[in-house]
Amino acid sequence: MLQAFADAITIANHQNIDIYNPDSGEGYQRAPVTARVRKAARYYDDKQGRMPNPLLINIRKKDMDEQKVAVVVDVDQAGYENAVLQGGNWIGTGRIGFTDDLELWIYDGQHRAGGLNQLLGDHEGYENFPVPISLTLGLDPGEEMREFYEVNTNAAPVKTDLAWQLLTKMAEDDPELREMLAAEDRDWVTRAYAVVDELEKLDGPWRGCFQEANRRKTRGDGVTIPKPQFARSLKPVLDMPSFKRADAATVAVVINAYWTGIRMVMPEPFEEASDFVLQKGSGAVALHRVLPQVIEVVRSAGGRLGQPEGYAEVMRELPTLEGESVDNDGQRSIRSGADFWRVGSVASGFSGDAGRRRLSLLIQSRLPSPAETIQL
Repeated sequence: MLQAFADAITIANHQNIDIYNPDSGEGYQRAPVTARVRKAARYYDDKQGRMPNPLLINIRKKDMDEQKVAVVVDVDQAGYENAVLQGGNWIGTGRIGFTDDLELWIYDGQHRAGGLNQLLGDHEGYENFPVPISLTLGLDPGEEMREFYEVNTNAAPVKTDLAWQLLTKMAEDDPELREMLAAEDRDWVTRAYAVVDELEKLDGPWRGCFQEANRRKTRGDGVTIPKPQFARSLKPVLDMPSFKRADAATVAVVINAYWTGIRMVMPEPFEEASDFVLQKGSGAVALHRVLPQVIEVVRSAGGRLGQPEGYAEVMRELPTLEGESVDNDGQRSIRSGADFWRVGSVASGFSGDAGRRRLSLLIQSRLPSPAETIQL
Protein backbone atom coordinates (compact mmCIF):
# COMPACT_ATOMS: atom_id res chain seq x y z
CA MET A 1 0.00 0.00 0.00
CA LEU A 2 1.41 3.36 -1.06
CA GLN A 3 0.34 6.86 -0.11
CA ALA A 4 0.39 8.96 -3.26
CA PHE A 5 -1.08 11.78 -5.33
CA ALA A 6 -2.50 11.64 -8.82
CA ASP A 7 -3.81 14.52 -10.88
CA ALA A 8 -7.59 14.73 -11.25
CA ILE A 9 -7.59 14.08 -14.99
CA THR A 10 -5.66 10.83 -14.49
CA ILE A 11 -8.17 9.66 -11.89
CA ALA A 12 -11.03 10.54 -14.24
CA ASN A 13 -9.51 8.76 -17.23
CA HIS A 14 -8.55 5.54 -15.46
CA GLN A 15 -11.12 5.04 -12.70
CA ASN A 16 -13.48 2.09 -12.50
CA ILE A 17 -16.01 1.10 -9.85
CA ASP A 18 -17.16 -2.50 -9.31
CA ILE A 19 -20.87 -1.84 -8.68
CA TYR A 20 -22.92 -4.74 -7.36
CA ASN A 21 -25.23 -6.25 -9.98
CA PRO A 22 -28.27 -7.92 -8.34
CA ASP A 23 -28.95 -9.96 -11.48
CA SER A 24 -25.51 -11.52 -11.82
CA GLY A 25 -24.43 -11.26 -8.18
CA GLU A 26 -21.10 -9.76 -9.29
CA GLY A 27 -19.52 -6.61 -7.92
CA TYR A 28 -19.75 -5.19 -4.41
CA GLN A 29 -20.12 -1.38 -4.50
CA ARG A 30 -23.40 0.42 -3.90
CA ALA A 31 -24.77 2.39 -6.84
CA PRO A 32 -23.67 6.05 -6.83
CA VAL A 33 -26.14 8.62 -5.53
CA THR A 34 -26.37 11.64 -7.83
CA ALA A 35 -27.12 14.06 -4.97
CA ARG A 36 -23.97 12.96 -3.11
CA VAL A 37 -21.87 13.38 -6.26
CA ARG A 38 -23.19 16.94 -6.68
CA LYS A 39 -22.54 17.65 -3.00
CA ALA A 40 -18.94 16.42 -3.33
CA ALA A 41 -18.45 18.60 -6.41
CA ARG A 42 -19.74 21.66 -4.53
CA TYR A 43 -17.43 20.86 -1.61
CA TYR A 44 -14.37 20.59 -3.87
CA ASP A 45 -15.31 23.83 -5.62
CA ASP A 46 -16.05 25.78 -2.42
CA LYS A 47 -12.78 24.60 -0.83
CA GLN A 48 -10.75 25.18 -4.01
CA GLY A 49 -10.13 21.45 -4.23
CA ARG A 50 -9.10 20.83 -0.62
CA MET A 51 -10.26 17.36 0.38
CA PRO A 52 -8.02 15.65 2.98
CA ASN A 53 -9.59 12.19 2.70
CA PRO A 54 -7.72 10.03 0.17
CA LEU A 55 -9.48 7.89 -2.41
CA LEU A 56 -8.82 4.19 -1.74
CA ILE A 57 -7.69 2.71 -5.04
CA ASN A 58 -6.44 -0.71 -6.10
CA ILE A 59 -4.46 -1.84 -9.11
CA ARG A 60 -5.59 -5.41 -9.56
CA LYS A 61 -3.34 -8.45 -9.55
CA LYS A 62 -3.88 -9.31 -13.21
CA ASP A 63 -2.62 -5.87 -14.25
CA MET A 64 0.39 -6.20 -11.97
CA ASP A 65 1.09 -9.66 -13.46
CA GLU A 66 0.90 -8.15 -16.94
CA GLN A 67 3.45 -5.56 -15.83
CA LYS A 68 1.27 -2.60 -16.69
CA VAL A 69 2.70 -0.77 -13.68
CA ALA A 70 6.20 0.42 -12.83
CA VAL A 71 7.28 1.89 -9.49
CA VAL A 72 10.51 3.91 -9.60
CA VAL A 73 11.83 5.34 -6.33
CA ASP A 74 14.22 8.25 -6.03
CA VAL A 75 16.62 6.59 -3.62
CA ASP A 76 17.06 2.97 -2.44
CA GLN A 77 15.20 1.08 -5.16
CA ALA A 78 16.61 -2.14 -3.74
CA GLY A 79 15.23 -1.33 -0.29
CA TYR A 80 11.78 -0.74 -1.74
CA GLU A 81 11.83 -4.00 -3.71
CA ASN A 82 13.03 -5.95 -0.67
CA ALA A 83 10.17 -4.51 1.44
CA VAL A 84 7.70 -5.66 -1.22
CA LEU A 85 9.20 -9.18 -1.33
CA GLN A 86 9.50 -9.56 2.46
CA GLY A 87 6.22 -7.83 3.38
CA GLY A 88 8.15 -5.15 5.24
CA ASN A 89 8.05 -1.36 5.38
CA TRP A 90 9.80 1.30 3.36
CA ILE A 91 9.73 5.09 3.48
CA GLY A 92 10.81 7.24 0.58
CA THR A 93 9.61 9.08 -2.50
CA GLY A 94 9.11 7.93 -6.03
CA ARG A 95 6.81 7.77 -9.04
CA ILE A 96 4.29 5.27 -10.34
CA GLY A 97 3.94 4.84 -14.08
CA PHE A 98 1.34 2.77 -15.93
CA THR A 99 -0.03 2.04 -19.35
CA ASP A 100 -2.90 3.91 -20.97
CA ASP A 101 -5.34 1.00 -20.59
CA LEU A 102 -4.77 0.47 -16.84
CA GLU A 103 -7.89 0.54 -14.63
CA LEU A 104 -7.77 2.17 -11.20
CA TRP A 105 -10.43 0.43 -9.10
CA ILE A 106 -11.90 2.80 -6.53
CA TYR A 107 -13.14 0.83 -3.52
CA ASP A 108 -13.83 3.80 -1.26
CA GLY A 109 -14.56 7.35 -2.38
CA GLN A 110 -16.68 6.87 -5.50
CA HIS A 111 -18.81 9.96 -4.75
CA ARG A 112 -15.70 12.11 -4.29
CA ALA A 113 -14.32 10.74 -7.56
CA GLY A 114 -17.67 11.46 -9.22
CA GLY A 115 -17.54 15.00 -7.82
CA LEU A 116 -14.12 15.49 -9.42
CA ASN A 117 -15.49 14.21 -12.73
CA GLN A 118 -18.32 16.74 -12.53
CA LEU A 119 -15.90 19.56 -11.75
CA LEU A 120 -13.70 18.63 -14.71
CA GLY A 121 -16.75 18.83 -16.96
CA ASP A 122 -18.09 22.10 -15.51
CA HIS A 123 -14.96 24.12 -14.70
CA GLU A 124 -11.46 24.70 -15.94
CA GLY A 125 -8.38 24.50 -13.77
CA TYR A 126 -8.94 21.19 -11.98
CA GLU A 127 -7.11 18.95 -14.48
CA ASN A 128 -3.81 19.11 -12.60
CA PHE A 129 -5.25 19.21 -9.09
CA PRO A 130 -3.31 16.63 -7.00
CA VAL A 131 -5.80 14.16 -5.52
CA PRO A 132 -4.58 12.27 -2.42
CA ILE A 133 -4.91 8.50 -2.87
CA SER A 134 -4.11 5.41 -0.86
CA LEU A 135 -3.03 2.84 -3.43
CA THR A 136 -2.90 -0.92 -2.99
CA LEU A 137 -0.98 -2.92 -5.55
CA GLY A 138 -2.01 -6.42 -6.55
CA LEU A 139 -5.26 -7.19 -4.69
CA ASP A 140 -7.65 -9.45 -6.56
CA PRO A 141 -11.40 -8.52 -6.72
CA GLY A 142 -12.21 -10.69 -3.67
CA GLU A 143 -9.55 -9.02 -1.52
CA GLU A 144 -10.69 -5.64 -2.81
CA MET A 145 -14.24 -6.49 -1.72
CA ARG A 146 -13.01 -7.36 1.77
CA GLU A 147 -11.20 -4.03 2.00
CA PHE A 148 -14.44 -2.27 1.02
CA TYR A 149 -16.34 -4.23 3.68
CA GLU A 150 -13.80 -3.44 6.41
CA VAL A 151 -13.73 0.28 5.60
CA ASN A 152 -17.51 0.61 5.52
CA THR A 153 -18.38 -1.52 8.55
CA ASN A 154 -15.62 -0.64 11.01
CA ALA A 155 -15.58 3.11 10.52
CA ALA A 156 -17.45 4.74 13.41
CA PRO A 157 -19.18 8.02 12.48
CA VAL A 158 -19.00 10.96 14.84
CA LYS A 159 -21.91 10.73 17.28
CA THR A 160 -24.77 13.12 16.66
CA ASP A 161 -24.29 14.93 19.96
CA LEU A 162 -20.69 15.85 19.19
CA ALA A 163 -21.34 16.52 15.48
CA TRP A 164 -24.17 18.96 16.25
CA GLN A 165 -22.14 20.60 19.01
CA LEU A 166 -19.27 21.17 16.56
CA LEU A 167 -21.65 22.44 13.87
CA THR A 168 -23.12 24.97 16.31
CA LYS A 169 -19.67 26.12 17.40
CA MET A 170 -18.48 26.56 13.79
CA ALA A 171 -21.63 28.45 12.78
CA GLU A 172 -21.09 30.99 15.57
CA ASP A 173 -17.98 32.33 13.81
CA ASP A 174 -18.79 31.56 10.18
CA PRO A 175 -21.47 33.72 8.48
CA GLU A 176 -21.14 31.73 5.23
CA LEU A 177 -21.87 28.49 7.07
CA ARG A 178 -24.92 30.07 8.72
CA GLU A 179 -26.19 31.20 5.32
CA MET A 180 -25.62 27.76 3.84
CA LEU A 181 -27.49 26.06 6.69
CA ALA A 182 -30.39 28.48 6.29
CA ALA A 183 -30.50 27.91 2.52
CA GLU A 184 -30.63 24.14 3.10
CA ASP A 185 -33.23 24.53 5.90
CA ARG A 186 -30.80 23.03 8.41
CA ASP A 187 -30.23 26.09 10.55
CA TRP A 188 -32.79 24.75 13.02
CA VAL A 189 -30.01 22.51 14.41
CA THR A 190 -27.85 25.42 15.52
CA ARG A 191 -30.91 27.38 16.65
CA ALA A 192 -32.10 24.40 18.69
CA TYR A 193 -28.73 24.06 20.41
CA ALA A 194 -28.74 27.76 21.21
CA VAL A 195 -32.22 27.37 22.76
CA VAL A 196 -31.05 24.42 24.89
CA ASP A 197 -28.06 26.44 26.11
CA GLU A 198 -30.40 29.28 27.13
CA LEU A 199 -32.88 26.84 28.70
CA GLU A 200 -30.14 25.44 30.94
CA LYS A 201 -29.63 28.92 32.41
CA LEU A 202 -33.26 29.24 33.52
CA ASP A 203 -34.70 28.07 36.80
CA GLY A 204 -37.14 25.44 35.58
CA PRO A 205 -37.87 21.76 34.97
CA TRP A 206 -34.97 21.23 32.54
CA ARG A 207 -32.05 22.63 34.49
CA GLY A 208 -29.39 19.92 34.84
CA CYS A 209 -31.33 17.38 32.75
CA PHE A 210 -29.28 17.37 29.51
CA GLN A 211 -26.51 14.90 28.79
CA GLU A 212 -23.58 16.68 27.11
CA ALA A 213 -21.32 15.21 24.43
CA ASN A 214 -18.51 12.98 25.79
CA ARG A 215 -20.05 12.95 29.27
CA ARG A 216 -21.16 9.63 30.71
CA LYS A 217 -24.43 9.36 32.57
CA THR A 218 -24.06 8.37 36.22
CA ARG A 219 -26.61 7.27 38.76
CA GLY A 220 -28.30 10.17 40.50
CA ASP A 221 -26.87 12.89 38.24
CA GLY A 222 -30.36 14.13 37.29
CA VAL A 223 -29.71 13.71 33.55
CA THR A 224 -32.78 12.45 31.70
CA ILE A 225 -32.15 13.03 27.97
CA PRO A 226 -29.21 13.46 25.56
CA LYS A 227 -28.87 17.06 24.42
CA PRO A 228 -29.25 16.31 20.66
CA GLN A 229 -32.45 14.32 21.24
CA PHE A 230 -34.02 17.25 23.06
CA ALA A 231 -32.73 19.67 20.42
CA ARG A 232 -34.24 17.52 17.66
CA SER A 233 -37.59 17.49 19.47
CA LEU A 234 -37.72 21.30 19.21
CA LYS A 235 -37.96 21.35 15.40
CA PRO A 236 -41.81 21.64 15.26
CA VAL A 237 -41.59 24.66 17.55
CA LEU A 238 -38.71 26.32 15.72
CA ASP A 239 -40.54 25.85 12.41
CA MET A 240 -43.44 28.01 13.61
CA PRO A 241 -43.47 31.31 11.64
CA SER A 242 -43.43 33.39 14.82
CA PHE A 243 -40.29 31.63 16.07
CA LYS A 244 -38.35 31.53 12.79
CA ARG A 245 -36.57 34.77 13.64
CA ALA A 246 -36.98 34.79 17.42
CA ASP A 247 -33.78 34.86 19.44
CA ALA A 248 -32.82 31.76 21.41
CA ALA A 249 -33.39 33.35 24.82
CA THR A 250 -37.00 34.23 23.94
CA VAL A 251 -37.78 30.72 22.68
CA ALA A 252 -36.16 29.24 25.80
CA VAL A 253 -38.44 31.34 28.02
CA VAL A 254 -41.48 29.99 26.15
CA ILE A 255 -40.27 26.36 26.41
CA ASN A 256 -39.53 26.82 30.11
CA ALA A 257 -42.97 28.36 30.79
CA TYR A 258 -44.67 25.50 28.90
CA TRP A 259 -42.97 22.79 30.94
CA THR A 260 -43.46 24.71 34.17
CA GLY A 261 -47.17 24.79 33.33
CA ILE A 262 -47.12 21.01 32.79
CA ARG A 263 -45.40 20.59 36.14
CA MET A 264 -48.14 22.66 37.78
CA VAL A 265 -50.88 20.25 36.65
CA MET A 266 -48.85 17.05 37.15
CA PRO A 267 -45.90 17.55 39.55
CA GLU A 268 -45.03 13.93 40.45
CA PRO A 269 -43.04 12.99 37.30
CA PHE A 270 -40.74 15.98 37.86
CA GLU A 271 -39.90 15.01 41.44
CA GLU A 272 -38.14 11.76 40.41
CA ALA A 273 -37.67 12.41 36.70
CA SER A 274 -35.56 9.30 36.07
CA ASP A 275 -38.51 7.10 37.09
CA PHE A 276 -40.76 8.60 34.40
CA VAL A 277 -40.54 8.99 30.62
CA LEU A 278 -42.08 12.47 30.63
CA GLN A 279 -38.66 14.15 30.46
CA LYS A 280 -37.10 11.46 28.29
CA GLY A 281 -37.29 11.00 24.53
CA SER A 282 -40.92 9.90 24.25
CA GLY A 283 -42.27 12.68 26.45
CA ALA A 284 -40.15 15.51 25.02
CA VAL A 285 -40.86 14.60 21.39
CA ALA A 286 -44.61 14.11 21.88
CA LEU A 287 -45.13 17.22 24.01
CA HIS A 288 -43.14 19.45 21.67
CA ARG A 289 -45.18 18.18 18.72
CA VAL A 290 -48.34 19.52 20.36
CA LEU A 291 -46.75 22.75 21.60
CA PRO A 292 -47.62 24.76 18.44
CA GLN A 293 -51.32 23.99 19.05
CA VAL A 294 -50.96 24.84 22.74
CA ILE A 295 -49.34 28.18 21.86
CA GLU A 296 -52.21 29.05 19.52
CA VAL A 297 -54.76 28.27 22.25
CA VAL A 298 -52.86 30.38 24.80
CA ARG A 299 -52.67 33.26 22.33
CA SER A 300 -56.31 33.07 21.33
CA ALA A 301 -57.27 33.17 25.01
CA GLY A 302 -55.22 36.32 25.51
CA GLY A 303 -52.49 34.61 27.53
CA ARG A 304 -48.81 35.56 27.57
CA LEU A 305 -46.37 33.00 26.14
CA GLY A 306 -43.81 33.54 28.89
CA GLN A 307 -46.23 32.81 31.74
CA PRO A 308 -46.77 29.18 32.86
CA GLU A 309 -50.34 29.72 34.09
CA GLY A 310 -51.72 29.88 30.54
CA TYR A 311 -50.08 26.57 29.64
CA ALA A 312 -51.30 24.96 32.87
CA GLU A 313 -54.87 25.91 31.92
CA VAL A 314 -54.54 24.44 28.42
CA MET A 315 -52.84 21.25 29.72
CA ARG A 316 -55.19 20.71 32.64
CA GLU A 317 -56.57 17.49 31.09
CA LEU A 318 -53.11 15.93 30.64
CA PRO A 319 -53.46 13.85 33.83
CA THR A 320 -56.60 12.23 32.37
CA LEU A 321 -54.56 10.29 29.79
CA GLU A 322 -54.98 6.60 30.46
CA GLY A 323 -54.13 3.25 28.95
CA GLU A 324 -53.62 -0.40 29.70
CA SER A 325 -50.31 -1.56 31.13
CA VAL A 326 -48.95 -5.06 31.81
CA ASP A 327 -46.79 -5.50 34.90
CA ASN A 328 -44.00 -8.05 35.46
CA ASP A 329 -46.49 -10.64 36.68
CA GLY A 330 -48.52 -10.37 33.50
CA GLN A 331 -51.34 -8.54 35.24
CA ARG A 332 -53.15 -5.92 33.18
CA SER A 333 -54.27 -2.66 34.72
CA ILE A 334 -55.41 0.79 33.63
CA ARG A 335 -52.88 3.50 34.38
CA SER A 336 -53.58 7.23 34.35
CA GLY A 337 -52.17 10.46 35.71
CA ALA A 338 -48.49 10.29 36.65
CA ASP A 339 -48.57 6.47 36.49
CA PHE A 340 -49.31 6.73 32.75
CA TRP A 341 -45.80 8.22 32.36
CA ARG A 342 -43.93 5.89 34.72
CA VAL A 343 -41.03 3.92 33.18
CA GLY A 344 -42.37 0.56 32.00
CA SER A 345 -45.97 1.80 32.03
CA VAL A 346 -48.22 3.00 29.20
CA ALA A 347 -46.13 5.86 27.77
CA SER A 348 -43.07 3.61 27.51
CA GLY A 349 -44.91 1.58 24.88
CA PHE A 350 -44.98 4.50 22.44
CA SER A 351 -41.53 3.84 21.03
CA GLY A 352 -40.01 4.97 17.75
CA ASP A 353 -41.18 7.85 15.63
CA ALA A 354 -44.53 6.24 14.83
CA GLY A 355 -45.22 5.56 18.51
CA ARG A 356 -44.34 9.10 19.55
CA ARG A 357 -46.60 10.44 16.82
CA ARG A 358 -49.47 8.37 18.24
CA LEU A 359 -48.67 9.63 21.73
CA SER A 360 -48.77 13.24 20.53
CA LEU A 361 -52.15 12.61 18.91
CA LEU A 362 -53.41 11.15 22.17
CA ILE A 363 -52.25 14.26 24.05
CA GLN A 364 -53.77 16.45 21.36
CA SER A 365 -57.15 14.83 21.95
CA ARG A 366 -57.11 16.26 25.48
CA LEU A 367 -56.39 19.82 24.35
CA PRO A 368 -58.92 22.52 23.54
CA SER A 369 -58.95 23.62 19.92
CA PRO A 370 -57.77 27.16 19.14
CA ALA A 371 -61.09 27.68 17.35
CA GLU A 372 -62.98 27.07 20.60
CA THR A 373 -61.41 30.15 22.22
CA ILE A 374 -61.69 32.58 19.32
CA GLN A 375 -64.18 35.35 19.92
CA LEU A 376 -65.63 36.99 16.78
